[in-house]
Amino acid sequence: MHKRSSSHRLLRLTLLLGAALAPLTARADINLLAPSRTLDPSQPFKLSLMLSAEAEARSYALPEVLRVTLTPDLGAQASVSLRLESPLPPQIDLHAGEFLRINYVGELPANLRGRVRIDALDLDAPGMLVQLSTPNAAAPAIAAAPAEAASPPAVTTLAVRAESDPNLQDQGRLSFNEPMFAAIGPGIEANAKFQISFKLRLYESADKLSRRFVDNLYFGYTQTAFWDLTGESKPFVDTKYKPGFFYQSPSTGWRVAGNEVGFAAGYEHESNGRDDVDSKSRSIDILYVKPLFTFGDSTGFHTTFEPKLYAYLDKSENPDMGKYRGYGDFRFTYGKNNDWQIAMDLRKGTLSKAFSADVQASYPLNRFVPGLSGYLMAQYFNGYGETLLNYNKREPWALRLGYAIWR
Repeated sequence: MHKRSSSHRLLRLTLLLGAALAPLTARADINLLAPSRTLDPSQPFKLSLMLSAEAEARSYALPEVLRVTLTPDLGAQASVSLRLESPLPPQIDLHAGEFLRINYVGELPANLRGRVRIDALDLDAPGMLVQLSTPNAAAPAIAAAPAEAASPPAVTTLAVRAESDPNLQDQGRLSFNEPMFAAIGPGIEANAKFQISFKLRLYESADKLSRRFVDNLYFGYTQTAFWDLTGESKPFVDTKYKPGFFYQSPSTGWRVAGNEVGFAAGYEHESNGRDDVDSKSRSIDILYVKPLFTFGDSTGFHTTFEPKLYAYLDKSENPDMGKYRGYGDFRFTYGKNNDWQIAMDLRKGTLSKAFSADVQASYPLNRFVPGLSGYLMAQYFNGYGETLLNYNKREPWALRLGYAIWR
């Protein structure tokens, strides 16, 4: 009895010390706790919740099944459903100063590698970063040596750091923005196309769920190049440069079809980098709003709709841009985060004939080889203005195959 009481006091002391050292805005009543330092991939994956009632009595109602997303730095996001290790009453009541640890168990996806973020979808709990790696098995014993015990099987080691760790202050600030890919195939004059895109969070608050304006400001940059690999000098036919500043929040608090609505709005400049009309300079400046709607279970196959509606601040170099590009881009996707996905970008100008469609299909490469990042990608374009240079000309269809880092 004395030993159990001492362990309980030690647990309380550890938790209170951790809460005191963490930023005040990062405190929560439910926290994810790391699995064991070493995890055997053949054994169930265990994740714990720590419930707390530090200042006053609290009541909790926990789901029997906990939905968790596992997001690696590169590659497809995976979804896992964890079940309670032991039955619980419908409501858990804690007195002031009490703590309770609840365990959930499930299976860890075999193709997951590298640094992974764990988020619980059904709970307002801070996420957690873990590092997954499977070391090589020990070398076999020399035949002539005396018989020895068999080498232990390879295990997956988790190096865990809480999000309140000051060493993680800048991690996650630089992230993907629009799709990043390289693809090649027949069609328009430029038979190869590649795109790089990133966004930088200008200020990151201690509260990861903050919707404040200053906490969700980003600088974004996208560059798209069209390359003619069959030409004599293999020239770049056109290149688009697109910097911008914007506000973006994946959760507005509004719900449509049971899912949170995301939102972005900002300023964007787009040009082909040429400096005068004689060299076919093209440029526009826009202000835009872009909500994000999700339909269906986001952990399974689901649909998203992302309309980007904009107004031109400046299009003096190409005053008829609205006739061919219009005033909105409409992106539809259907698929699963860790499986195949179809995306379609549609654009309609004010001219009746001015229409374009860009369709992309992708499949995670780690489905073929566990640990391999990125996606196999196919892209089809038909319509006006894939290049900024020829925004007012109908392009021949283009079909390309390639590799995507992000989709």
